[in-house]
Amino acid sequence: MKKRYLWVPVLTAGLVAAPVAFSAPPATPGPGLLGTAHDFTAAGGGHLPYKAGTALNGDGLPINDVGLCTYCHTPHHGTTTRLLWNHKLSANTFSWDVPSTTAGTTLPSFSGQTYNGVSAKCLSCHDGSVAIGDVFWYEETGPLTLEPTKMGQSPSDPIFRIASTTGSLATNHPVAVPYPFGNAPNTYNTATTGSNAYLDEWQPDPTALGIRLFNDDGSGNITAGPVAGKTGIECSSCHDPHNKQAVDDMFLRGSLAGNDTNYICLKCHVK
Repeated sequence: MKKRYLWVPVLTAGLVAAPVAFSAPPATPGPGLLGTAHDFTAAGGGHLPYKAGTALNGDGLPINDVGLCTYCHTPHHGTTTRLLWNHKLSANTFSWDVPSTTAGTTLPSFSGQTYNGVSAKCLSCHDGSVAIGDVFWYEETGPLTLEPTKMGQSPSDPIFRIASTTGSLATNHPVAVPYPFGNAPNTYNTATTGSNAYLDEWQPDPTALGIRLFNDDGSGNITAGPVAGKTGIECSSCHDPHNKQAVDDMFLRGSLAGNDTNYICLKCHVK
């Protein structure tokens, strides 16, 4: 059987005269992935045109359309059984521009390849260092190394590049850090809530407001759901990548405006 390839276009600086404007397709928040910026199928349009429908495989036949889940998940031969992850993970170690919050909570670094929290999975696309089409398994072929079309390669879409290509998360809301669940100090990803934190300025249980929390058993095993004293937040605490609980096209679990607990910030912070 001849090896087949998933076609991904390459943007080469010397060949592109002007920035290419990529826009997310229309999406209705809430009903699921179809038609959202995470829908990379030909029918869905996707955030970028990864599959135009005209590329040929090694047999000279049109490449089948990618499945809705393919870029992130696979039933066989993924990188890990956890989430059946199919996308190449970033080699970066993610870190911050400051060592801690003003309340004294340490902002620990974490590995894009070995950290078990879901933020490492999100950043495998959103740091711009890995081709979005670089997946482990597709159309019954082995691991693929695809052309390096990377998130954030175009200057017109910097909003989607959350970390730098070298792993800096400077100026971003902390993730992989403890949340003061139950208005008490919690330890998560080796860090503990700072001694100067005003614990009553946090929702005691934001899951009641649609926020997703995680727990760390102290051995680096991170699973969904809060556990007293061991709770933290990840990217998907505030974003729903599958668009089932999202309210806008940024997959947010709350609104960008307002002064009540529908407002994304007030789902966690009491101000």
